Amino acid sequence: MYTRKKIFILIFLGFISSVVLSSYYIIKYDKYQDNGFIHVMLKDETLRIWREAAKIVEEVKKGENFFLAGDIVFTKPLPDRLVAIYSLVSGHEIVDEWGPKSSDHSRLYGWWYPNLKLKLGGKLPFLIIQSLVYYLALIYLVSKISKIFPIKNCFYIVFFLAFEHTVFQYHSSFWSESFFFTLQILLLGLLLNNSHKTFDNLLIGIGVGVMFLQRSASFFYLIPIIIYFIFSYKRKSIKPIFASVIGYILIVFLMGIYNYKKTDIFYFYPREGKRDVYLYFSVPIIAQKEKISITEAHKQEAQEAYKWSKDNNIEIFALGGDKIDLDKMPNALWLIKRTGNQKDKIKFYNYINKRQYKILIENPLATIKRVIINTAHFSVLDPTHNYYYNEHRGQGKKPTFYKSQAHKKWIPYRIIYTLLIYFVCFFGLIYFLKQKNYQLLFLLVLSIFYYTIVLGWTGMTRLFVPNLIYLSFFFGNGLFLLLNLFNKKQFNKE
Repeated sequence: MYTRKKIFILIFLGFISSVVLSSYYIIKYDKYQDNGFIHVMLKDETLRIWREAAKIVEEVKKGENFFLAGDIVFTKPLPDRLVAIYSLVSGHEIVDEWGPKSSDHSRLYGWWYPNLKLKLGGKLPFLIIQSLVYYLALIYLVSKISKIFPIKNCFYIVFFLAFEHTVFQYHSSFWSESFFFTLQILLLGLLLNNSHKTFDNLLIGIGVGVMFLQRSASFFYLIPIIIYFIFSYKRKSIKPIFASVIGYILIVFLMGIYNYKKTDIFYFYPREGKRDVYLYFSVPIIAQKEKISITEAHKQEAQEAYKWSKDNNIEIFALGGDKIDLDKMPNALWLIKRTGNQKDKIKFYNYINKRQYKILIENPLATIKRVIINTAHFSVLDPTHNYYYNEHRGQGKKPTFYKSQAHKKWIPYRIIYTLLIYFVCFFGLIYFLKQKNYQLLFLLVLSIFYYTIVLGWTGMTRLFVPNLIYLSFFFGNGLFLLLNLFNKKQFNKE
């Protein structure tokens, strides 16, 4: 009943289903909001990606080297490049109309100010391509896992990866997730080789580096891989570790060179990573501790940051000749937009980076409590995210989706669905222990712990989804074990 051929048919059906869903979303949501300017699907982070890609395309057409084109890297740089490549190869024009690039709004708000009107049409092939590479990666994964697990187990693992909707929905979106899932699968395939060859482990390091370029959260992912090498290879782990570190450094070094060309400063860690904890975690802890609103906490922090800038001789300029009014500053990061040069901006981000962790260290109990609560929310699956992101936020409906009745209605269903998935995964853990496959178990658990530690504090369910790539192994083997137990009971009854 379970054969490789049927697994490949399963993968093909998954790809076709993804194309159908992508077509539906493009037909329904490739349009502007009621203001006639902001795109329904491409907004927030995805708008930034396509906006930066448009700049890269413009510069390349003017003769700039593709690898040096574009703005200073604020966050993960690879998604911008992938969209730019798509535009250059397909001929799809990203921008229909540029807004006033030098306006006060643009300078003040940065990338999230929509100073461009995206061109309609031409986006479906991009979604088809990202689906195609993902499902091709599944074929590659089958060639690896079929040497480890029975073909029936492989069928269930692939079924989960091909159709589980929390993962599946992102192939029909412009978020960075889909390509990241593909990179996760390819890297897993390389690790499953258990090779001591220098070239193979060099590829592993390069793979982690490319994952970092796609999602900044992977910056430290080489650490669990090194731990895995030590656990698996023991005394023979030095060579694989050295080769993978060299491969990783190669990618990170290229990132540093790019930043140096843009700013005369060699750095490789994206600026976004130096302020996210501050904005979304540390400042709310101050608000909780002092029993004030988050808005008031941000104003206090803006005062502190302004004082620090004066003490460190960092010039802050006012927009439009107005005086700087700290009471109107929504947060300390707006001061960074008003610094005069890139070196000062880097210093400011370093200050924010130190400040965010200083707040956490000074408030250990509040930090631990908030981490536990946010991690619990982080771990709840949301198969509806992409639909409501387009349907609700994309249409600019009020109130925000997270305060809407639709969101509240889905919460119990999402919790039940999550618990069912975890229930099956628990039996998958039992299967691994029964089979004494400790090596792969260790790699999967390390990977899940890594992304949970790095991202769990956010409480954002979308950021949990990469863990499902690793949980698929538990789900597939757990479903196999459960079905076997059920069949045995049925046989005994007869």
